Amino acid sequence: MSRRRPTSDVAAPALLAFLILAVWEVLVRVLGIQTFVLPTPTQIVATIFSDSAMILRHLKVTLFEIACGYVLAAAVGFAVSLATVYSVAFRRGALPLIVAAQTIPVIAIAPILVIWFGYNAVPRIIITALVAFFPLTISFVTGLQSVTPDFIAFFRSLNASEFQIFLKLRLPAGLPNIFAGLKVATTLAVVGATISEWVGASEGIGYLIAQDTAQINTTRVFASLVVLGAFGMAFFAAVGVAERLAMPWIFGKLAWPGLRLRTKDEMTRPPVRANEQS
Repeated sequence: MSRRRPTSDVAAPALLAFLILAVWEVLVRVLGIQTFVLPTPTQIVATIFSDSAMILRHLKVTLFEIACGYVLAAAVGFAVSLATVYSVAFRRGALPLIVAAQTIPVIAIAPILVIWFGYNAVPRIIITALVAFFPLTISFVTGLQSVTPDFIAFFRSLNASEFQIFLKLRLPAGLPNIFAGLKVATTLAVVGATISEWVGASEGIGYLIAQDTAQINTTRVFASLVVLGAFGMAFFAAVGVAERLAMPWIFGKLAWPGLRLRTKDEMTRPPVRANEQS
């Protein structure tokens, strides 16, 4: 059963996507919808190949902003979460201000960042980090605070230092929440980088989408969205693989399909001989 499960997990969404695309293709052709309103999937795929050089050139810029913004958000979010968990003064003073700052639309401060840092990648990286920062921080704090006081008291009874408690108890216990935040932040970083390129940018997928929208080149807008969405799914999947590898006690040995930790019954069960299998 475990070997069939990965195949079924892939086949079900693939079949659904194929049906949606087929209906989309048929309806656009039957209803005679103009290309500038809604192109067909085949036209979008053709545009991806014909304009691949231009799309990839802008995609590289966006990927750089996503990577830098994501790492910056994770680093700052983790530092803030540590300060929140270990400092009562910071938790009472700074955390409410961080929550209040989230009510300000990030896109509204983009022009200010452009004035401060100029027309380069720095404002777009900061915007990307700001979009992904809050859910990362909340998930980090939730994860690090998920340990019950009894476990902490037990570790302290063994003369464990705060660093040992963090490394051996808080961090492993908080990994599920931490990776949940990291996975959510992958999609937010993609959205943040794309939106940031609408203001003060001369390259990037967001800039290309804005230019094509102004020129009513709807087919290439969809093509850019498909390429960007494919990267977003790959980014999410990569963090999911890292999650499985980081928590083998939850997902099993190496966390790959078909590779799992044996249960106690399986370990004590006598091996089956070859003649018995036949």
